[in-house]
Amino acid sequence: MIKTSSGEEIFVIDGHIALWDGSKENQLNIHGEEFISCFYDYHKNLSPKEYLWPKDSFVKYSPERLVHDVFVKGHVDMAIFQQKWFW
Repeated sequence: MIKTSSGEEIFVIDGHIALWDGSKENQLNIHGEEFISCFYDYHKNLSPKEYLWPKDSFVKYSPERLVHDVFVKGHVDMAIFQQKWFW
């Protein structure tokens, strides 16, 4: 739950979440590599330095890091996961 400035507690549901795997083993063709490289370049060029991830962590987001980032460190109480992506 997150608390508003007025003290109200709000249950947070993230309705769009995915555990992605853009590693070479999960790419069907060259376009998978192109997509994850483009996606990482956006992250690298648009994020503040203190929020940058190493490329290997970005390419294959681990379940442990997702849980930590979204539920422990973040404010999400429940999430609706999408299916596994294939590139």
